[in-house]
Amino acid sequence: RALGFASLGFGLALGTVAEAASRVLSPSKESSSLVLNDVNSDRLASTLCRMRGAALKLGQMLSIQDETLLPPALAKALQQVRKGADAMPISQLQQQLQSQYNDGDNWKESRGFVSFEDRPFAAASIGQ
Repeated sequence: RALGFASLGFGLALGTVAEAASRVLSPSKESSSLVLNDVNSDRLASTLCRMRGAALKLGQMLSIQDETLLPPALAKALQQVRKGADAMPISQLQQQLQSQYNDGDNWKESRGFVSFEDRPFAAASIGQ
């Protein structure tokens, strides 16, 4: 997680420098925030969705705020966060199920599963 946040910070800084350079080279660009540009907002949304957990919940809570209070690029990014997170990687899912059922690779058969979809079709938060 720390690496994820560190890479987000580095990416946002790099995106800010790129935006500043772009504005120097083409001064006709709009004068919105250097940090909250479209590229950085997309980077923020994809990172929050990928990290899941508390980071995702924070993004989702921010996304339900009044959109007129947020810069348009950030409001768009947070709307992406509200729509969904990345699913747990299948290898991690299998590892968790094997660990929880203490049955190794035979957890499906020992629990009577006829079939099991690795990819979720819906999700809910614990708070729901």
